[in-house]
Amino acid sequence: MGYLADIGQTLNFTDSLSLIDYIKKHGIIQFLLLYKKFKDTQQEEIFWGDEIEYHLLNLDSTTKTPRLQTNTEEFFSNCTSEKFNLQTEFGSWMIETVPNDPYKYDGNPLPVLENMASRRIKIQSMCQGGDMLFSGTVFPLLGVGDYFVPKTGSEDHSRNHKNLLEEEKVDYCKLNPLSHSQFVHDETISCHPRFITNTENIRLRRGEKISLLAPIYHDKNTSFEPTENEPYPGFIYMDALHFGMGSGCLQLTFGTKNIDDARYLADQMAVISSIMLPLSAATSIYKGKLADTDVRWNINSGSVDCRNSLERDPKSPHYISKSRYSSISKFISNRPQCKEGYNDISFPVNEEIIQFAKEKAKELDIEIDEQLLQHLGVLFIRDPLVIFPDKIYVDDSCNTNHFENIQSTNWNSIRFKPPPSFNSEVGWRVELRTPENQLTTEENVAFAMFSYFIAAMIQKKNYNFYIPISKVDENIERGHKRDAILKEKFWFRKNVEKDSEDEWVELTIDEILHGKTDVFVGLMNLVYDFCRDEYGVNIYEEWAKLKRENKNIQTENKIVENMKYFEILSKRARGEIPTIAAWIRNFVLKHPRYQKDSIVTKEIAFDLINAMNQIFHCEKKYEDFMGINQ
Repeated sequence: MGYLADIGQTLNFTDSLSLIDYIKKHGIIQFLLLYKKFKDTQQEEIFWGDEIEYHLLNLDSTTKTPRLQTNTEEFFSNCTSEKFNLQTEFGSWMIETVPNDPYKYDGNPLPVLENMASRRIKIQSMCQGGDMLFSGTVFPLLGVGDYFVPKTGSEDHSRNHKNLLEEEKVDYCKLNPLSHSQFVHDETISCHPRFITNTENIRLRRGEKISLLAPIYHDKNTSFEPTENEPYPGFIYMDALHFGMGSGCLQLTFGTKNIDDARYLADQMAVISSIMLPLSAATSIYKGKLADTDVRWNINSGSVDCRNSLERDPKSPHYISKSRYSSISKFISNRPQCKEGYNDISFPVNEEIIQFAKEKAKELDIEIDEQLLQHLGVLFIRDPLVIFPDKIYVDDSCNTNHFENIQSTNWNSIRFKPPPSFNSEVGWRVELRTPENQLTTEENVAFAMFSYFIAAMIQKKNYNFYIPISKVDENIERGHKRDAILKEKFWFRKNVEKDSEDEWVELTIDEILHGKTDVFVGLMNLVYDFCRDEYGVNIYEEWAKLKRENKNIQTENKIVENMKYFEILSKRARGEIPTIAAWIRNFVLKHPRYQKDSIVTKEIAFDLINAMNQIFHCEKKYEDFMGINQ
């Protein structure tokens, strides 16, 4: 969930109102000083890395009850490795994993595979007493019944919570003072002050608790009668950060040689991010019900939507069209390929902050262009959510906390990242944030390596993927639809050469990946050409040769081995294998206990999680469960 460096006491949003202007202006000063120091930096060697968010569950085989395991302290204190590091995330049941050392820009998938696999093996080895590591995006029964194991030492509190729930009229504000949720317990939030404070302050700034609606999957016996738990017929209702920020994803960060490359890469990857969403689709259950959508993005967006009523009203002059968790709203490169017309949506900027940045830049003898100022103006329409009283008055020449306060709570599809500190050896970076976490290590490697090659060839070949921002947004929305990977078309640039003419077309994911005759060359073909030019090998032909010779598909050339992972994406795009979201939905629909009512019961969820766990640990394959009711 972002920046975790600060710890300690925090201010609630009401108490922080008088400090917001100070935090924002000093965040700008910190960025400008960072920019001044690193704007001309050239990285000799660049690296990249990943983040994978897992869940820790507990499965009671006797009662067939799956629950979130919130007692994760031992994992963070005892799970040490030279290969990876663990970090806390929003949910106390969540574990974010990152490699200790970044990967080289050499196209070799083996270090990525070994590192990701080491995390799975090490963390699972520490699981005892029915605990298990879960690689799904969403816990199917979040907010349903007895859905979590209470934290050790809080059993009395949990019993009181259950007693309060049984009262005739429940006071959810008293029951869950942070979230006010009627479904999830505040106890399940990570103890890090950032997450606790975010939960309360997003609600306080919004002026009411979170409200999330996911379309429900329509089946023969699906109920459309309003109830207390489902007051919106046709939708699954959720009301807290847990349902969005409690989901897992795969995020990838790519280093660049300089700031110019980073800004251009950020723009190009923003277009790619909208394609990665349906390609990685893995979310089709919320709150014990089948959803008629395949990805998590809009629920994540709504779960941290702190816009007040005026900012959410399209008729208001204060209207902000997106949550702070959203697709990007402006391209930021200053290269001539970034034409003004591409920024074609009306999105507000903080004009006061832009003017302040201009004045401060002049005072500090810094030249900063309009595109970068606009980027800051977009970021700084958001207020700081977490303020630590002892970290307010700091030396801006050696601290970045106020800038990161704003930066790290703009959860966009792409994040343009400056060096993290004034003494950093890390340069300018770009983070891809849309891919959903996959079940198997091989699938996550597939998305990681494909994204790596796209990022690498953009930097080397200067490919031009620009389409208008409005069409990127349209792609994101289309990507939410059920089976979008097969049924929807997405906007893409017809010719991606550096100075090509503006022309965009609607293509299927298959056509975007593999090409369409006389229309688009295909991303996979571009990657093959890049590998031939960069590494001197035609990986497509070499892989085909190995398969024809019926060998064990092993090669000393690790660049060629990427084809093993690319085939996963190719088969999905062509409909030869389902997305994880489609597979999950199919599992439920074919379960012998399913009543055609869109409800995922405790027993169905237990069997589903067990099946997913067997796939995660390579004990079985997806197809082993395709005919569960046959």
